[in-house]
Amino acid sequence: MNRSIAIFLAFTFLVSTTLGCNLQTSAQPTLSVDDQAATIIAATLQAQAQNGGDVPITATFSPVPKATSTPTMKATITPTYSVPMLTVQESTNCRTGPGQDYEIVFTYLKGKQLEIVGSYPQENYWLVKSAESPGGMCWLWGEYVAVTGSIWAVSSVTPPPTATLPLPVAPAVTWEFNCDYAINQLDVEFTWVDYATNETGYRVIRNDQSVAELPANTTTYTDTYTFDADEKVVYQIEVYNITGSVRSSPISVTC
Repeated sequence: MNRSIAIFLAFTFLVSTTLGCNLQTSAQPTLSVDDQAATIIAATLQAQAQNGGDVPITATFSPVPKATSTPTMKATITPTYSVPMLTVQESTNCRTGPGQDYEIVFTYLKGKQLEIVGSYPQENYWLVKSAESPGGMCWLWGEYVAVTGSIWAVSSVTPPPTATLPLPVAPAVTWEFNCDYAINQLDVEFTWVDYATNETGYRVIRNDQSVAELPANTTTYTDTYTFDADEKVVYQIEVYNITGSVRSSPISVTC
């Protein structure tokens, strides 16, 4: 047996015996495993030096692996785009701007579909492509339409300046009336030709007082009135816009 190994084993036995004796006689601090190993190695080196030997000591260290984290993947959601469209729910005027102060370009009937290219949310108007408009576009009021598609992609548009509209053309009116003398009731049915293209609406005037407000493009109205004997009732049909109003010729009715 190699002399150095024999010395190491003998020293180890001696240390173990001594420690056992010390534990029985008095309470000593307990050395950790690392401290005990260090003590044995030191003793071995000392014995080697005393005997002229050379004991090589090598140590191998294993690196502690570092914890790795898996990167979190974030999903990006891209909204699906579809062309913003408008469907007319009730016959309505398409104008040169978003409001009744603008000139009427065309009147679209219920069911018409048009592509939306802009909006003016302050007045609830949509700018649409229009083959009937000289400029290729016109404005429709949102009250009488339904919208579909990617409305979120529609840009807000600054409206054009308001133009001064000419006065509308007065209507040509015809009428029929009936007098019920038992209850003094007068019924007058009016029909007129709508010559105006820029009107805001119509009014029925009786004895120089407005008795009915009618929307643009109206062409008929029936008025009921309780009359006095031999009373003359004077009617007119008035058309108006932002600039002013024009009345038809007076219509006199007497029962």
